[in-house]
Amino acid sequence: MQKIVLIFTIVTLSLAIDAVDDFDVESYLGDWFEVASSPWVYTTQEKNGFCTRARYGTLASGDISVYNIQRYGAGDGPIRFIEGYAKIPDLKQKGKLKVFLNKGEVVGGDYWIIELGPVINKQYQWAIVSEPEMLLMWVLSRNPQQYREEYEDYVRDRVSALGFNGVLNQYVPRFFDKCVPYDD
Repeated sequence: MQKIVLIFTIVTLSLAIDAVDDFDVESYLGDWFEVASSPWVYTTQEKNGFCTRARYGTLASGDISVYNIQRYGAGDGPIRFIEGYAKIPDLKQKGKLKVFLNKGEVVGGDYWIIELGPVINKQYQWAIVSEPEMLLMWVLSRNPQQYREEYEDYVRDRVSALGFNGVLNQYVPRFFDKCVPYDD
């Protein structure tokens, strides 16, 4: 009897993401709530963070101001924040930003806006953000409750279709129902 040995090769397909082509900076400015993110995000400055919010504005230099705030350990925990700025290195690719936090980074981190929701009252309503390696992924929304009611199913499906469905980069919802409001 002859033995037949089959060798299987496992091929990992890497889905390439890219930033949005049409991005209006003015419609992106303002407050955003982190309504979902990848588990890998919690290996960054967001470790043990709850109720994470970002505020983007404009600086005199033309760059975008970045202010991220969160509660540490629980929805009523102490406040932690980090500040910095974002640059658009290539105006032909406005959705590919470089973010510099705490005034200490020289290179800046990739911040690619890969999908945007509808514009209402001159503001995007949700955004999917990542970087080229697709480990870090954030879903931001202007209003967490409205997001859950109107957009979450669609966005969760889009995140998965874009390739964010591994152990470290899958969609994990973040909630704001037990958050003590910030005093700003």
